[in-house]
Amino acid sequence: MRYSATLDNNSKIVTNLAIILTLVFLCRQLTDVSHDAVSTTILLFILVPGILVAWCLSPRYYIISDTAILIRRPLLSITIQLSEVVRLRSITEEDLGSSSRLLAIGGIFGYLGTYHSSEIGKYQRWCTNRENLVLIESDSRKWLISPSEADDFVRTVNKVINAPGSGFYPAQD
Repeated sequence: MRYSATLDNNSKIVTNLAIILTLVFLCRQLTDVSHDAVSTTILLFILVPGILVAWCLSPRYYIISDTAILIRRPLLSITIQLSEVVRLRSITEEDLGSSSRLLAIGGIFGYLGTYHSSEIGKYQRWCTNRENLVLIESDSRKWLISPSEADDFVRTVNKVINAPGSGFYPAQD
């Protein structure tokens, strides 16, 4: 089953502003006749790679297969084996408590990277919006994703995990 990863309004605004700002700096760089555009050159060396990295790491969609959850990204997709999942549930932003970025991007093409929450500890966040949040926990890691229909996503994964003969739990007699 495939679930889309749609940007929330905040991410759309931040992403578009970052792209527009980069284009403005690029135009200024190209039209500078005084050849004294060191500051815009430095800004472009920061903005362009930052936007490209954010785009490459942002989820396009989420797939549930018989054995795994796939977070599909343009570069380096993430596979979470269902056999490793110990807990999966829908949560809200408030359930996270206060979160801080450890190595993350917040807003450009979504909310991406490693975060720390006062409620759940360290986790990987691969979300395109702050609604429809699903927390996936294994023994060693936590992932937060934002499929388009979070409740249906949780139900579908639980059906796959709890299906008789799935190999995840013994079949009930």
